[in-house]
Amino acid sequence: MKQLFQNDFIFEEGFLQPQVCQQWAQTIFEYPKIFGPDVDPHYGQMAAFYGMIEAGLNESYFRYAAKHNRFLKKHFPGIEDIIAYAGQKILTHSGLAADALPIVPRDAKYFLMAGFNLQLATWNLYNIHTDTEGLIQYPESIFKSDTRAYSCVISIQRTAQHTEKRGGDLDIWRERYLAHELDHFYKSDGVRAHSNAKRIKIPYNEGNLIVFDSFMPHVVLPFKVKKKEDRRISMVVHFNYRHRTDINPSPHLEFWY
Repeated sequence: MKQLFQNDFIFEEGFLQPQVCQQWAQTIFEYPKIFGPDVDPHYGQMAAFYGMIEAGLNESYFRYAAKHNRFLKKHFPGIEDIIAYAGQKILTHSGLAADALPIVPRDAKYFLMAGFNLQLATWNLYNIHTDTEGLIQYPESIFKSDTRAYSCVISIQRTAQHTEKRGGDLDIWRERYLAHELDHFYKSDGVRAHSNAKRIKIPYNEGNLIVFDSFMPHVVLPFKVKKKEDRRISMVVHFNYRHRTDINPSPHLEFWY
């Protein structure tokens, strides 16, 4: 849908109240086997969708998804309302009515509806990337200019080292690159950006909500954490406009983790 915005982002400071962030962080630390950083099958959430697929754990991912969705609804009250709100923000930011499109899960039985990233104690990567892993079902879409995909991130807990070189913060380039265009973004090393002219520093305080075009390069700045309780936690949801699918034959925004 061409009306949906591109090459832009939505920022809402203090969207999630501090007490909710603290309560959710405490719940996450109470379940380390669910919110661990690895892709071993005993983790309920796993690291990410693409990690499961690349590890050949498709059936494990599908098997755990429905179970984990029930866990999220039980232990994180209001999470479905938050997802719906983020989807509505995409619509209203595009000049559409909040109910212009249905906002539905990709498939409630087989895909996680949202995820909480409890990130590693040390993050050394400087990995500028776009978010196209969730489009693996529609591989041609990562090359099409009319594809509309969005990433929603809510900061639940900052790393304790965020004051040191902005560790753990999120930066976004206000430039849109399809999969075959990224060579124009990176330097010859394939890691660093040609230019920082359009690089935007996103305030990443607890409770802040950011929704952005998934084709805009972005990066989590490297950080170190001395205590596991100081790890960086974020809630992540991805959205994609679909004209139709087998289970949702009408135009809609679908969401997944």
